[in-house]
Amino acid sequence: MALFIDPDETLRSLKFAEVAERLNIEIYSGFKPNLTPWLGKNIIFDDLIAKRNTGTGNDHYEDQCTAKYYYDIFNTIKSSLGEANRIVEVGVFMGGSTSILAGCAHYLGIELDLIDISPEFLQFAYERARRSYPETVESRVRMFHGTLPEYVRDVLMGEENVKIIVHHDGSHSFEQVIRDLGSLYYLNDKLHSILIQDTHLRGVPKYFNFVDAAVYSIFGRDVTYAPIGSVYNDSRLCEPNKWQGNYFMPGEPEGMYIPLSHNKFHYPHPKIGFSEFFESV
Repeated sequence: MALFIDPDETLRSLKFAEVAERLNIEIYSGFKPNLTPWLGKNIIFDDLIAKRNTGTGNDHYEDQCTAKYYYDIFNTIKSSLGEANRIVEVGVFMGGSTSILAGCAHYLGIELDLIDISPEFLQFAYERARRSYPETVESRVRMFHGTLPEYVRDVLMGEENVKIIVHHDGSHSFEQVIRDLGSLYYLNDKLHSILIQDTHLRGVPKYFNFVDAAVYSIFGRDVTYAPIGSVYNDSRLCEPNKWQGNYFMPGEPEGMYIPLSHNKFHYPHPKIGFSEFFESV
């Protein structure tokens, strides 16, 4: 059953290694982007970097996006000041993007809802963000245990005066991305824009990693978007790794920013009602 969950306050006194152990979260590559080159470009982003890098060694977590991606999503959301009043993050893992989005919520005075099918990842990401911006996170950040279509149905469909920016880094399976993005069609004017990650990702057929193909299926082959994040042309990252055989396509952007003001939904069909659509998800 999808629902909002409360933060686990027993995690507050623990180091991140202890939080991960308590929540049974496994670290794979241990990747952490070097954000230092982005210092000095914006005083707000400087603070976001400072909050992430406490210098205490208490950094037992893993990020999955590049430094340029984090800077790009910050800049994109900052440019929408006054146009949206909530960020909706779909897929949080260990809070890499959450720590940036929480900073955006803090400085722009907007809300942040976290969505994941894993309550453990939600708790870790929430706690990581809380340590950077405690008052903002405790007052304006919520955790929704469920899927994006369930959140659309159970939360957004009944709300008024909400305008959301969706950050999607959940399942990268073509089928699930179709379900996620397709559910947003029913929001009408409540959707401001979409930031979506790993549009350059491929892997073995079992995982069906085709995020970009799902975007084209929803918004058409002529979708208007701004590339965000890093682009790799000749790198070991363009070769299958030992985790699920994942690799990045050369020359393709890490993510896309899709403003709804410049795009329209090509799927689902207008005659497919939300209840009918939701039955299939």
